[in-house]
Amino acid sequence: MSTNAKTTNLKDKKKIICGACDADLAPDHYGIQCVQGHHYCTDCSKQIVNLFFSDPQVYIPLRCVQCRIELNPCVFERQLTLTQIDFYNKHMLALVWVKELVGPDERLDNCPFCSSAVIRGKNDPKFFSCKHPECGKTSCLVCRKACPSLSSDYATEAQQEEIFQHFTCAELADDKQAFDLAVENGQKVSCPKCGLAGMKDDSCTHMTCPTCCQVWCYFCGKRVEDCDKEQNGNNGIIDHNHDWDVNPKRCPMYFTQIQDIDPRWPDNETNCLIMFHRNRSLRLLRDVLGKLGKDRIDKLNNHFHVLDSCGFSLREILQEDLTLIQGRDRFRRNNHKN
Repeated sequence: MSTNAKTTNLKDKKKIICGACDADLAPDHYGIQCVQGHHYCTDCSKQIVNLFFSDPQVYIPLRCVQCRIELNPCVFERQLTLTQIDFYNKHMLALVWVKELVGPDERLDNCPFCSSAVIRGKNDPKFFSCKHPECGKTSCLVCRKACPSLSSDYATEAQQEEIFQHFTCAELADDKQAFDLAVENGQKVSCPKCGLAGMKDDSCTHMTCPTCCQVWCYFCGKRVEDCDKEQNGNNGIIDHNHDWDVNPKRCPMYFTQIQDIDPRWPDNETNCLIMFHRNRSLRLLRDVLGKLGKDRIDKLNNHFHVLDSCGFSLREILQEDLTLIQGRDRFRRNNHKN
């Protein structure tokens, strides 16, 4: 490789790209950025801020939308308008404090239309009647939409039909949560010790959790203590990568190594990461479909359109070959011959 080519590659490595819109960013840009190196331009940062204010109880603590690691509050706060700062200062500490009060058999329900929140039992109805004097709306906690007051004795036929639809929301709430969780978890991997989840960068598959310091493998999701490793090895998680190309219990150190034995895989880490998470998403969705069954999934999709909007067809979820690495047996046989 020429010197000029090396210089160009180094420059490309140092480029900062917005994680949402792929815009080029200056090193000292003013948008949101996290400690794992995920950056967002000021326009996309405004959308992240709006996401927080749409449901602050859900988005506390503040986290990077890509890797889910907690954000430095000042990085988030500098995006706020004067009006948002006032709301944030009034409610942020209160919301954190209230969340800490929620018991194991309780949940924190919040009004989708104002800052009102109430601690209720886990089995309480999925409807929220806001008692805030400036709001007073009744809403469905599943679809997050307003609905007619359930206490009304004079509901019209249309209102009665709408109320019935929200009872269907409540009936399908657990199924929807399972489906939504599969879609969400398909785009991240959790630390096997503390559960902190995120998406890796273009480096190796060796992970060290910033919260609990657990060392683990991103490819199989196992702790270093649980990974299959070379016997008598003294190199920690690196021993888990030894002979990965012939041993299905072991994992590659880099995604780009896989194309040596499985031509389906791309030759760059970014596209490999996309392929890995596509496979992971399909696998998780296939598990959910298997547990719920076709009739339940059809009802869930007819009501919430979850299948139509998940980005995958039913054929892909049920029929696509989800073998992560093909060709290890062939590669092992060839090595034995040599």
